[in-house]
Amino acid sequence: MPSDPERCMISAICVLPDGHILILDTNNNKVKLLDQQYQVVSHCGVSDGPIEMCHITPGEVALTVDYRETHEVQFITVITDQIITGRTIQLQHACIGIAHHQGDLFITSKTALYKYSLSGNHISKLYEDESGNLTGKNREGLIV
Repeated sequence: MPSDPERCMISAICVLPDGHILILDTNNNKVKLLDQQYQVVSHCGVSDGPIEMCHITPGEVALTVDYRETHEVQFITVITDQIITGRTIQLQHACIGIAHHQGDLFITSKTALYKYSLSGNHISKLYEDESGNLTGKNREGLIV
């Protein structure tokens, strides 16, 4: 977008059932909604440090934010051509990757995999590997 102060860096995408596409622009701390002609029809600002996002319902996504002391999941809803910001879940650990399955959120820190309810209740730590500095690979093949 011409009004963006930084060059767009897309770190995550979600294709909605109606054909709209949500992109997460990490450099500008924005979620952008593209129509079926791939034009930006709406956008909203998010907290500094957005990293990843996933579908929750056909019109709702959750995105991870991890920057300095901020570790959170932010929810946004798409209605027609508008993005509406929703609730936020604060976490006590790094918040990098996210997936949704059968009503649960699966969130990765840099070394562990956690399970949370959609309301933000911590259910369990499913896995942890502290043998190195970081665990897992991101889309670019970098260890995170």
